[in-house]
Amino acid sequence: MLKKNEITELVITDITNEGNGVGRTSDGCAVFVPMTAVGDKINAKIVKPLTNYAYGIIDEFLEKSDSRIEVDCPVFKRCGGCMFRHISYEEELRIKHKWVYDHIKKFGKMDIEPLPVLSTYHIDEYRNKAQYPVKRDKDGNVVIGFYARRTHEIIPYTDCKLQPKVFADILNTVKTYIEKYNVSVY
Repeated sequence: MLKKNEITELVITDITNEGNGVGRTSDGCAVFVPMTAVGDKINAKIVKPLTNYAYGIIDEFLEKSDSRIEVDCPVFKRCGGCMFRHISYEEELRIKHKWVYDHIKKFGKMDIEPLPVLSTYHIDEYRNKAQYPVKRDKDGNVVIGFYARRTHEIIPYTDCKLQPKVFADILNTVKTYIEKYNVSVY
């Protein structure tokens, strides 16, 4: 059984619907590690050991996946707005296709190959909807951004590459209005 803060070597072989990489220890225990890609070989630090599985974080890369790309977002590691900025778009499509196949097989009890995932050919500015939490910090300043992964901490950021650029203009207008008219937020 894995222990908290233990370092274990893993090869990431799959990605969950939450975007966590899945690796298995030598005795078969599944370890879920965020921000990994299929093919990554890592040393993972166990942060939450449970009876049959564990959660870990990357301690060290031993070998990086061929599908891993340079992250172009300054808040990706903290923000919970997207889960695939660190892998190629082609790999993202492959993962999503596999999810559909796996769900048809598991829940539909059919072993059929779904049609390929259709590409938008636009890897940036394709989202047409967003929810931005708003709060005031301890000094009363308005903070707008995205929730950090699995928390209610707001990561201040309005220039998400997945959102159309006009969203940032709208957010800045809203922020100015809130400040000017002292609108309460929670």
